[in-house]
Amino acid sequence: MPMPTDHVARISLSDEAYVRIEAAIMDGTLEPGERLRDSDLVEWLGISRTPIRHALDRLAEQGLVEMERNRFTRVAAFDIVGVLESVQVAGDLWAGAALRGVSSWEDDDDDLISDILTELVEAATNDDTVRFITIFEHLVVAFARIEGNNVRIRTLGNVLPQVRRLGRKLHGRLDPLVVSRFTRELREATTRRDGRAAVTVINDYVTRIGDVLSVL
Repeated sequence: MPMPTDHVARISLSDEAYVRIEAAIMDGTLEPGERLRDSDLVEWLGISRTPIRHALDRLAEQGLVEMERNRFTRVAAFDIVGVLESVQVAGDLWAGAALRGVSSWEDDDDDLISDILTELVEAATNDDTVRFITIFEHLVVAFARIEGNNVRIRTLGNVLPQVRRLGRKLHGRLDPLVVSRFTRELREATTRRDGRAAVTVINDYVTRIGDVLSVL
């Protein structure tokens, strides 16, 4: 069946615009409150207006951009309450994937998660907070992918961008010893195929993250 090439191109350009705008928000190139004018974005990205608007709609759904039709489009302010809520929702989704999926993990799944947990500790030890958040996201999504729950994966895709905004806010706030203990306990629970124990470890760590965020 022939594919409509114009639709395929539009989706591809929309994804490119999304990735580049989101990256600029995350690294501070686009600052909170900064206006996002179509003409400026078209010139900067080299992409036409329509796919850019698709990307902005997606970013608005994720809380990274604020839009009021015919008035303004701007980078959303860093909302610590919204970020904390996103962390909590991501934690609930992560725990659900552990509860339903861990009991049927295979050895390859253990190896994948073990590698990610090792990288998480390394990032915390080096106080590389941007990398830490990126690896944390990979860890959460990996649990959902192993479980095979596509709805959970899609929902995480809408929640985790807010969590990603923490990358530049956590410098000096990561405790490598706490992260090491968390990864060890999670690895032990999953190796035993004990989904309930994994949920307890995940919930405890998400609560600790919330405690750190509450003083930002």
